[in-house]
Amino acid sequence: MKKLISKILPAAILLIGAFIVLGGCEKKKENKNPLKNTEWKLVNFVDVANNTNKTPEPNSEMCYILKFLETADSLTAVSSTNNFIGTYTIDIKTSSISITRLIGTKINEIGDGVSFVKSLNTVDKYTIDNNILKLYYNDSKNCLEFKRR
Repeated sequence: MKKLISKILPAAILLIGAFIVLGGCEKKKENKNPLKNTEWKLVNFVDVANNTNKTPEPNSEMCYILKFLETADSLTAVSSTNNFIGTYTIDIKTSSISITRLIGTKINEIGDGVSFVKSLNTVDKYTIDNNILKLYYNDSKNCLEFKRR
């Protein structure tokens, strides 16, 4: 019996010590997608170079909505007259974003609808600050400025 205890006891102590040491290690936080499961309303087309803003027309709560879905990296968008669905890729470290496979209905756009869709298709960078999302395009000379809903 003493031989059995003398063989098991050091292994048990080592195992308990390993659990204590490993349990005390803090796991790294995963980089989480800050856009997932969020909804945004376009408030301005921004000319960054000239520091000017343009409110999108028509100025309606029903237009110019961007929603990043919970599942996969999918999104939906509403322009002036059309509904879209697409996918996006995001790199949190470099703040880069790309919207791809944006497909939807084909009703003639009114107001700034065409500009909105074209801009979404060319965004390459993003920032989020105080519930404001900015999607940059045209070598960061322009951006779409959204307010969180």
